[in-house]
Amino acid sequence: MMRPATNRQLALIKSLQSGNGEINEDLNSSEASKQISELIHQEKNIKGQAKINEPLLWMALKECFKLWTAMNWDIWNDKRCAFIKETIATYYLFTEVTDTLNQTLVGKKIESDDADTAVYAHEDRTIESI
Repeated sequence: MMRPATNRQLALIKSLQSGNGEINEDLNSSEASKQISELIHQEKNIKGQAKINEPLLWMALKECFKLWTAMNWDIWNDKRCAFIKETIATYYLFTEVTDTLNQTLVGKKIESDDADTAVYAHEDRTIESI
């Protein structure tokens, strides 16, 4: 006899379905895993090619939150839209930095708009300021 689907699997199926259809509570664990995989695949096809780097998004959100709350700006009401725009802009900046590093050939000097700043990417993926 197959093990029944866990509460966590059922909750994930429910969240992925986003209210579309009933959840079969009698699923076994294997069937639930298969359904989760199918729903994730469908979600990726619906959302297209947009891929969000969640660690960078959380980092941008954390940095903006710290800065804005330190300045006592009301990010919940008055400055909500501005905070969201600033967080997205910060995420794009962080993404641009990581994309630049990922596209840089090992051993290549990375120039900057600032004449005093340049870095060198080593083979072991360490970065040296030069």
